[in-house]
Amino acid sequence: MILKEISGQRQLDFMKDFDYIREAGTDAELKAAHSIQEHLKNMGVDSHLEEFEFKTWKVLEATFTVTEPFEKTYRVVGYGRGGETPEEGIEAPFLYAENLDDMNFKKAKGKIILVNFQVEPDNYSRLIESGAVAFLTIAGTPLDQGIDLIPEEKNIPLLPNRPLQGAIIHYKDAIELVERGASRARFTLKHEYGTAPSYNVIARIEGSDLADEVITLSAHYDSVPNGKGAYDNMAGAAIIMELCHYFKEHQPRRTLEFIWFGAEEKGLCGSRNYVEVHSDDLKNHIMNLNVDLAGQLVGGNIICVTGDSSICPFIEESVNATDIAARVCNAVWSSDSNTFAWKGVPALTLNRNGFGMHTRYDIVDFISPWSLQRSAYLLCDITEKMANLTTLPFKREVPEQLQNELNFFYKRYDFM
Repeated sequence: MILKEISGQRQLDFMKDFDYIREAGTDAELKAAHSIQEHLKNMGVDSHLEEFEFKTWKVLEATFTVTEPFEKTYRVVGYGRGGETPEEGIEAPFLYAENLDDMNFKKAKGKIILVNFQVEPDNYSRLIESGAVAFLTIAGTPLDQGIDLIPEEKNIPLLPNRPLQGAIIHYKDAIELVERGASRARFTLKHEYGTAPSYNVIARIEGSDLADEVITLSAHYDSVPNGKGAYDNMAGAAIIMELCHYFKEHQPRRTLEFIWFGAEEKGLCGSRNYVEVHSDDLKNHIMNLNVDLAGQLVGGNIICVTGDSSICPFIEESVNATDIAARVCNAVWSSDSNTFAWKGVPALTLNRNGFGMHTRYDIVDFISPWSLQRSAYLLCDITEKMANLTTLPFKREVPEQLQNELNFFYKRYDFM
């Protein structure tokens, strides 16, 4: 029985070797790649690194100063990837625009505005349309103390038109701005751009009589710069490693390729490089099975299939067989699975909602071996069926509607 051979504790022990920040392009990310290779070697599985370069950005300076009716400089964290203000900064009237509702939208033109929401593609476009000259968003709570008073880093959405610069200010400072009636301010933002290396770790377990057909199992191992990324996504990396351990002892009929992607947090860079380098091989790929966000005890499982709807009943069969609850949906999901589907290979992402993503609270202390075991068991059951059936009961297709969504999704990356 699969469950008896899947160890949640072994996965947790694996994760403890990566209890550090693994931002893409740093020595720490390369250290993690080599450590993954060492685990594979100890398991008797060969692997190799595929190096690639990705575009980088760094906020060099972000300053926000109220100039009327009082003068005070506040600590802010600049939105990355959004360009620079003029050298001297931008000085303009200041407006608390709340949710940028219609009334405040009309007042925003020519002003530096403070809004309640974090920036996403839709509301960033609305910020631009308002005619504002710069913006601040709010982070944190009135209960924060110490290090939590420093806002987390955020990036401008991947859009072709990013002319508006902004920064993040803490909730407590935002309250002071409004209470003291800030009416004019100056904002400066400076960036540095470049490139950096990252690495995909790739291992294979060759199939038997259907070896020419390939199923990829993937997870990213890099983290954001302000968190250790246990839930997002070393837990996913551990699940893929556990399945590699299982199939090393249970050779499948189809070939399984295990991929630990680098630089996912920088824009799915690892998976995008993979499909480019291996474009000629993708015709042999049956499906991509990806894990992104896993391991927390309290939460719920979602399996998002980006492919033909006939795949969903196949997945639900494993959900029922393992008696592990999971909601199965048929849509585009923001993870590395998208990249395979974009290139015509059906894909899915197994996800467990939880706490602390992209924060300093994303630590291994909140990871449950029970949860790891269950997710690995569910994905292993899906994989074993898919790898061993003579004929698969679903279409190897990505429907036109989903393909159009994916084309729009990846068009944004042309402007990184």
